[in-house]
Amino acid sequence: MLVERPPQQAPSPTAAPQHAAGSVADAVPLCRELTALSWLGTGRTSIAARFLLPARVARRSLWTLALAVITPGCLVTTDPDSYDAEPTPPFLVAGGLEPDPRRIYRLGGDSGIDQLDISASVFSEDAGRTVKAAIFIDYGFKNVEEQPFRFALLNFPELAAGTLAQGPRPLTGVRYRLGSYPLTAGCHRITLVVSHEFDTKTQCPKQLFDSDQVTWQFNRCDDGGGECAESVENCPPIEATCPGTPSAGTQDAASGAREDEP
Repeated sequence: MLVERPPQQAPSPTAAPQHAAGSVADAVPLCRELTALSWLGTGRTSIAARFLLPARVARRSLWTLALAVITPGCLVTTDPDSYDAEPTPPFLVAGGLEPDPRRIYRLGGDSGIDQLDISASVFSEDAGRTVKAAIFIDYGFKNVEEQPFRFALLNFPELAAGTLAQGPRPLTGVRYRLGSYPLTAGCHRITLVVSHEFDTKTQCPKQLFDSDQVTWQFNRCDDGGGECAESVENCPPIEATCPGTPSAGTQDAASGAREDEP
């Protein structure tokens, strides 16, 4: 026999909800003690929403993870800019010069030395070019060939190409040996010139700006003996200098005019 279920009175809106023991509501205090992500609702949130909301958060977390995986990071797709070092002239470092260019030297005679051994340090960015060395005797004196020195010696060992990052590099094997060319007794000059290239005609640096130089003064002592002073006087005049370029011709030291000009 079918028995109709008696009607129940609708609960008052202000009445506290009644729940059976072991219901979801009894688990709320336990949920509050879990992590913040576990407690996602309030007392007014439906039981279904409390289960659906964590699912939504999980889906969003998955989307975020997927986006992080497929989105490229800070990838460098082109090579970084690189700059080639600019070539420089060869520079003679003062601290690496031997003998001391501030002294006066005596060569020949009874009290002088027979040769002057020169060592130096070169600082340069060579771009693969070797550094060449030359000695000019009495640089500034114009010889019969209209060159700005009395004699020139160029057959010295070349310095291998280097870079500024290497620092100063030693230049050795340069010397002036008495008797290489005849010199009268008295004051003379020895000038060390370094450059990447010398002109075969003028024997000067092919580009004057691509060079550096240092000068020593010495007395050529008389082979017949006698006093040889450690001071100099009546030194050869400085009448000319190497041209800026070979085509410019030897320059007059006083006016700067070229010798090939009228």
